[in-house]
Amino acid sequence: MLSKLFCSLRTYATRANLLKLRNIGIIAHIDAGKTTTTERMLYYSGKINRIGDVDQGDTITDFLPQERARGITIQSAAISFNWQNDYKINLIDTPGHADFSFEVIRAVKVLDGCVTILDAVAGVEAQTEKVWKQSKNIPKICFINKMDREGAGYSRTVKELITKMRTRVALVNMPLFKYDAKTQRNSFEGVIDLVNQKVLKWSSYNPDNIQVIDAIETIPEIKERFLRGRESLVEALGEFDESLVEYFLDQAEGDYLAIPSNLLNQSIRRATVKQHLTPVLCGASFKNIGVQPLLDAVVNYLPSPLEARIPEVNHDNLSMSYDPKVGILINGNKNLCVAFAFKVITDPIRGTMIFIRVYSGILNSNNTVYNCSRASKFKLGKLVLLHANVYEETSQLYPGEIGVLTGATVANNVSTGDTIVSHSLKKDGLKSLDRNTELTLRINPITVPPPVFVVSVEPRTLGNKKSMEEALRVIVREDPSLVVSKDEETGQTLLGGMGELHLEIAKDRLLNDLNADVNIGKVMVSYKEAIDHSSQEFTAENDNGCKFTLSVEPISLDTSIEETIASDESGSKWYPLGGDNNYLVVEPHDTYRLDNWNLLVPYHSIINAILSSSIAALQKGGKVANLSLHSCAVKLKGNWKIPLDMENVSEILPLTRNQIVGILDSLPFDAYSLLEPVMLLEVNIPQKDVGPVMQDLTGARKANILSIEDEYEVSGSNEDLSSIDFHRMAQQQYLPPDMTLKNAQLGDIGSSNKIIRAFVPLREMVAYTNKIRSLTQGRGSFHMDYHGMHKVTHDRLGSVLNE
Repeated sequence: MLSKLFCSLRTYATRANLLKLRNIGIIAHIDAGKTTTTERMLYYSGKINRIGDVDQGDTITDFLPQERARGITIQSAAISFNWQNDYKINLIDTPGHADFSFEVIRAVKVLDGCVTILDAVAGVEAQTEKVWKQSKNIPKICFINKMDREGAGYSRTVKELITKMRTRVALVNMPLFKYDAKTQRNSFEGVIDLVNQKVLKWSSYNPDNIQVIDAIETIPEIKERFLRGRESLVEALGEFDESLVEYFLDQAEGDYLAIPSNLLNQSIRRATVKQHLTPVLCGASFKNIGVQPLLDAVVNYLPSPLEARIPEVNHDNLSMSYDPKVGILINGNKNLCVAFAFKVITDPIRGTMIFIRVYSGILNSNNTVYNCSRASKFKLGKLVLLHANVYEETSQLYPGEIGVLTGATVANNVSTGDTIVSHSLKKDGLKSLDRNTELTLRINPITVPPPVFVVSVEPRTLGNKKSMEEALRVIVREDPSLVVSKDEETGQTLLGGMGELHLEIAKDRLLNDLNADVNIGKVMVSYKEAIDHSSQEFTAENDNGCKFTLSVEPISLDTSIEETIASDESGSKWYPLGGDNNYLVVEPHDTYRLDNWNLLVPYHSIINAILSSSIAALQKGGKVANLSLHSCAVKLKGNWKIPLDMENVSEILPLTRNQIVGILDSLPFDAYSLLEPVMLLEVNIPQKDVGPVMQDLTGARKANILSIEDEYEVSGSNEDLSSIDFHRMAQQQYLPPDMTLKNAQLGDIGSSNKIIRAFVPLREMVAYTNKIRSLTQGRGSFHMDYHGMHKVTHDRLGSVLNE
């Protein structure tokens, strides 16, 4: 499969270059116009000379056969281009479909800023809320797209942005409409630039031609909107920027128009980088309107690598700060290079390719590097920068850059989520790196969501078994949100994924790309088991002097794992065990100290061995249906011992694995429960259909109704900002009239739909698409998002087990 990432000009990592680098992502609900907007960005930057079209299947970033056939983005695609001559933008266009959420999660991990695209007709949609939360620590700008459509509501969408996303906003530009007396309709033709005091009009015949007019010289109606908009912008920034307020009062003498645009841009930038507010722009990408101001906003407001968040790592007391030459200075070592692997693909020509983000120092081709996540070293092959299917080899990757590791050595030595370190100057300088900090440094790994659907995968003949296993290994290596397991009763191989479309794409990849000769079964819901109470502590030891005391406890399903970990006051370290909300909890040791480690085997090697044995033991399954365990904490007491002269951890693996299996076997049958995936459902229906839909949800679907609200009035759910009245803020925010809503007053916008939110078992949602169409005569729609695993109720247990 062809890769999808970067091509760029080689530059050295000077302060100026780092400050003019932007690593950004495009995030949104499906069909909001992410790929269309990306295509225009590439065109106006001069990267391409012809605009591709999603419907025609010829866009740059969506070039996989499955993407072009379906007209959707399936995997994150990235590209590099320049803007305003000396700014370099690394852009990742992410999928909008909920089934491919992991692609968003891993892209967000390496981004410094995001552009959130909103559909002006649909407003803030369910998947937009989800990706907003997934990128909650990243500065964003918003682009309200599709302003040319009937029913587009700029002001309505901004209000939703404030209330649903719970964010303050800074209006950078507002829509400009032209009234046609013959048709008596308003058509979108440009934007009112509040920062630069201009009106920008795009020609419908030549979108490259932009007419620029002083806003103060336009017709009174437009001038009034501009003046009120600029006043609102300055007031919003004044909430956080005392220097701007001082300039306004002293230098500008209270005149909103007397504040220079460069001062406003600087103020917006500071507020955006600190996430005080979100700049808002608008346009119509398909009509080529508003894209150039959006690109200006990317370089003007989103952070450089020297202003972005410092990645979270496994060492609490490690010093980390910005440095103009090395990027992030870690442990005071200017020769330390740190990179993070966030994506793996298998290219038919170059083989395994590992996509990385360099956070600190310079990564050199053919150097010896150390994988801290695996405690192993290897020699790099060639480094590559990619643009779609065009490769550009390079000898070095600099701080803030995104590139690719290639060569035979990387295939078995690096996976998604691994941290790689090396010496920036020496070919093999690992001996000069600190053993207890720099060689054990790990950027916190990517969180992998659990699978909710599974299919069986079987070789057509016994002779196809090895090729099947290799093909499965390839797709799981590329996409860790695909999970391979084995049914302990039937011996069947199962492939789990995030949704039916996710598994359909995986099936296509297995059969058509990897030529696996397999039979794939029907899609089934993925169930798990959990324990309801804690085990006793058990101690296992062997003749060589290894001794471990372990127990297994349930993790609450009613509390987030972040809250659970935060409430643990024992000083224990929590290590994730795969994607089933299982954790290894390691108590502080009674005698051994990391800062004075005197054993031959490294501490992290011991922990990695117990991690592996815990995962294997929990996957063995529970007693209800032999399904792998979910939400379990394997606790390691702080009195464990190993021989001082032990050099490897091979004997720790079977000892601790058998111990954990024995602990689980000691629990009685009634200590186990069956878990099922429960979805957060959002149904959008006409008001007249609320009764039948509610009856179906609460009856046949076993749903727990959370709320019924008017469309466009659905409240947000970010409780961290609960002290701020965002509804009042939305009402007080100046916003221009929504001109295109007037066109649609007698159409679909005339009567508001209802939004029903509910928790519902995934099993009960099979074939719901046809049901909602039948109940609403085709006018209803729904969106589901994984909420978590819940216990199967007693009245449904029998039917679930009999599937």
